[in-house]
Amino acid sequence: MNKRRIYEIGIKYVESLKLYEEYATRIRNLIQDLVELEGVEFYAIDGWAEPPAELLRALSGLEEKDLGGVDLVTVRVLIRFPEDVLRIEEVIKSEFQIDTSRSIPSSGLEDPYRFGYPAVVYILSLSQSRSQLREWAKYKDLSFRLELRTMLQEAWATIFPRVNQTVGTSSEKKVTRELVLLAALLEKADQGFLSLRHEMKDEALLIPPPKQPSQPVEALEAEKLFTDEELYNLFREDPSLLGRWNAFALEAGFPEFKPEAGYLRESFSYLCTILRAANINTISEVRKFLSDMEAGDKGLQQLRNIHDAFDKNTKWRVDPFSALFLLVLNFKWEELKDRPETSQSGELKRGSDRIRNIN
Repeated sequence: MNKRRIYEIGIKYVESLKLYEEYATRIRNLIQDLVELEGVEFYAIDGWAEPPAELLRALSGLEEKDLGGVDLVTVRVLIRFPEDVLRIEEVIKSEFQIDTSRSIPSSGLEDPYRFGYPAVVYILSLSQSRSQLREWAKYKDLSFRLELRTMLQEAWATIFPRVNQTVGTSSEKKVTRELVLLAALLEKADQGFLSLRHEMKDEALLIPPPKQPSQPVEALEAEKLFTDEELYNLFREDPSLLGRWNAFALEAGFPEFKPEAGYLRESFSYLCTILRAANINTISEVRKFLSDMEAGDKGLQQLRNIHDAFDKNTKWRVDPFSALFLLVLNFKWEELKDRPETSQSGELKRGSDRIRNIN
């Protein structure tokens, strides 16, 4: 491709880079939520937009007709066991549109004569139903690359290019054979770890559970659902709790907002509604959710993602209860999206519009 064309594409990409970075962050969080809901144990999930310098380097070796193969956003999921790839694939098929011509599913890796230990790759875009949602609409024409790798496949992908680029013509056959053997060992190791995992599960089923000490009937009674007053007392008894979430909201980029007492009480009412809609129904569950969100600044990052996903001109009115409302809405979206109260005329929609000062 000629330099002028590369320059034109590079300039256009830089102008839209913030959009691609936002998309990478939101897609990465969505994939994590979907994987966690499926109960898949993963090692790491990462997502990024292609750095401009890397894009220019890739374009320099392409013809104009090859531009369709350039991926601008990538999400990589590192998992521990090969069988988890199949579980994630089922979720992917139901949640996204797949470009089958450029994707390599697990069924495409069954060729016994393939070289190396490649990973599963999908080229995906938003489903029609998700792209019609207001908060996703601006990403409807964007695709992304999803890589599903075991940790040993990641080792292969990291080390192989460095070894392969040093191969000379005289030693090419010897090195290629050694690489084939090493790839086979890695794949065998993955299968070995998986077999051992299943064996340990089977043995665990044969071990009788420890005898539980008898408990009074009162201790076995399920915790009751919270009332609005009981939840309000939780925050009243620990004033620092609201103070921390107010500070997190400011750190995430939301403007300072000092609500009147009536506005704050209405915000609390919306928080009660969304907690119940998300099946966070007891005081213990509320405490656990807030504790999980504070751990490792997980909640702060969620608030940053929400803030960055909207137009800079959004006129936010975020008090501490509203910050928690947004947190539950974003983190529990997959559970909330199909609820009647989340629809265009629903209670949660009105609560979200109120925070963004939309009349």
